Amino acid sequence: MRKNRMNLTVIVKKPKEFIDQTTIESFVEFLFKKSGENSEKELNIVLVDDDEITKLNEQFKNRKGPTNVLSFYGYDGDILGDIAISSDTIEREALEKKENAKEYLLFIIAHGFLHLVGYTHETMDKFDEMMKKQKELVDEFLKEGVVNG
Repeated sequence: MRKNRMNLTVIVKKPKEFIDQTTIESFVEFLFKKSGENSEKELNIVLVDDDEITKLNEQFKNRKGPTNVLSFYGYDGDILGDIAISSDTIEREALEKKENAKEYLLFIIAHGFLHLVGYTHETMDKFDEMMKKQKELVDEFLKEGVVNG
């Protein structure tokens, strides 16, 4: 567990080779800048296994089985929220999609973050808009050459 100047806490409960905390912190700092959101707001990112994300998904979303990401909105103005990510699901989906797992993790972090700043995807148009925005954010971040490894 490591805290940085953004009031970001990253907890890796399910370590995987593709998880690089420094890259995650740099990417979240980038997301705060691009969104215009106050980076002093608290944000917690927890990387868990499929068992834990399944429990959260059932308890809070009333959905069965694992998912890649869940976002939980902050309950006051100083807290942006929490993002729970299954590193098992990220690894599996990246393999299925033939994508780099580290980059796919960033894509999923962007998804969780965008939810916390107001993006939704109840319709296909909104879903497409959100996916496009995630891809743009990851591509721009990668273009800056910040990713380690």
